Amino acid sequence: MTNHTQRTDHLILIQFYAEWCAPCRAMMPVIASLKEKQYDWLEIQQINVDHDAKMTTQYNIRSIPTIVAVKNDREVWRNTGILTEKSITEQLSPLK
Repeated sequence: MTNHTQRTDHLILIQFYAEWCAPCRAMMPVIASLKEKQYDWLEIQQINVDHDAKMTTQYNIRSIPTIVAVKNDREVWRNTGILTEKSITEQLSPLK
């Protein structure tokens, strides 16, 4: 996994999830589709909250699924809950 704190022109989308979380599992195909499209302005990382307490704490994750967008080491967008791929790209496009 790429270090999310490096300065980059890319928007980094971090998905916080757990394998036991049904809404998280529902989001997996959405995130997989975003990854598959390989947008040149978007990097996607996935963090299992059960395996990475440091990142979970750093981003103050209290509910999952949560998706956080980071640009130049600064959080620029956050959503908790299920979203469609279209909704994600529409909300993130202006931030790229």
